Formats: sequence, C-alpha cells, structure tokens
Amino acid sequence: MMSITLGIYIFIVQFMSFIIKGLVGFGNPLLSNPLMAMKLDNKVITPANLLLDTPINAWIVWQNRKFFSVKKTAPIVILIMLGVIPGTLFLEIGTPWIIKVLLGVFIIGLGIEMVTRNRSGNIKPNVALKIIISIASGFMAGLFGINMLFLTYFERIAIDRNEFRSNVCFVFLVENIFRFIVYAATGVFQPVVFQIFAISVPAAVLGVFVGSKIDKKLDEKMVNQLVIATFILGGISILIKALIFKE
Repeated sequence: MMSITLGIYIFIVQFMSFIIKGLVGFGNPLLSNPLMAMKLDNKVITPANLLLDTPINAWIVWQNRKFFSVKKTAPIVILIMLGVIPGTLFLEIGTPWIIKVLLGVFIIGLGIEMVTRNRSGNIKPNVALKIIISIASGFMAGLFGINMLFLTYFERIAIDRNEFRSNVCFVFLVENIFRFIVYAATGVFQPVVFQIFAISVPAAVLGVFVGSKIDKKLDEKMVNQLVIATFILGGISILIKALIFKE
C-alpha cells in the first residue's frame, strides 16, 4: 500500500512536470522520471507515465489538429516504432547506467547545436541523420520512456509553435499506443503502476491547464527558447541521474 507522503510527492512532481508539457508539448518525463526515481523503481515509473501521457497527448493533438501534417510525421513515427521493441527488451533485462550517460551528453550536444544553429534560410535535414536519430529516439522511449531525440528534426521544420506541438504530440501519441501494446505483451505493468497513474491524473490535468494558460502570454521567440532550454535541461537531468544512481 502506497503511503500518503509518497502519494503527495508524486502529485507535486507530476503537476510541475505537466506545466512544462502544457507549455512546449514535451518534457514532462525529464522532470518526473529523475525526481520519482529517488523513491520508486524506473520499471514502474516508465509504464505509469505511459498510461498518463497517452490521453494527454491525444488531447493536445486534438486541440492543435488544424496544424497537423501527416507528411511530416508519418516517416518519423515508423522509424521510432522500429526502435521501441529492442528498447523495451532492454528495460526487462536491466538498464546499464552508461547508456544514460551517453544519452545525456548526446542530448546536451544536440541542444547546443539548436542554440548555435544559423536559422537564416531554409534548412533541409539530412535524411540519413533523421533515420538514425528517430530509431534511437524509439529505442530510448522503450528503455526509459524518454522519446525526444526526434525533436531536433521538428524544431528545424515547424512553421510555428502550434505546428511543432501538434506534430510532436502526434508522434508521442502513436509511440505511446504502440509502446502500451508492447509493455502489455511483455508483462511490464504491475499493480503499483496503476496506483501511480491514479494519483497522477488530476496532477497532470491541472498542470497542462496551468501550462496552456501561461503559453498564451508568451511570444513565439520565448516559446522557442523554452523548447531548447527544456531539451538541454533534459540532457542534464538524464546525465545527473545516471551519474548519481548508476542503475
């Protein structure tokens, strides 16, 4: 039976995490995963967040549906799915901390590239790099529930924040549904997962609501800076967690 103190802690963490989600369309696991890992096992955090993220992503996609582009998202979705299965298998046999260290460093590097990139003119993403990053993103989603490497691609091609948020959350939604099936088939879900989910639902709804209200007061440039800052902080969060817990 989960203690009241732990339940309150989970609620606060998820509320803070989903404010970020409401603002930029991603980033909630980057805050919730390392904080919840201080008191819970990653093997219950990842599937619990999956149950929570799926309906939230569906809602954000629906809210921004007129900005959605099948042409831009379909190739990314397919490639990510290819990476989810091996990532999930690694989740079952254990997750070496060195992978998290490399992931954190890689994400920080990509974030720095996003900051320093020359944004004048049209940028055509490298197809080979897109394939590698998308498959790697799916692998990390299956392993850690952190599917964010593909964001560097959408950050390049999105016209505005509404298109970015819509397309990104659609990729998350399809990946969530696919990962749900894979997790169910491999027996990842445990009773405690559903307890965490039940506590997190009101926190997530409230957090997204607050985040969306704040978003209306920010201009395009500020939101773009938040996207990049969240991305880089995500890499730092993953790196620190790996070095401290070494799991």
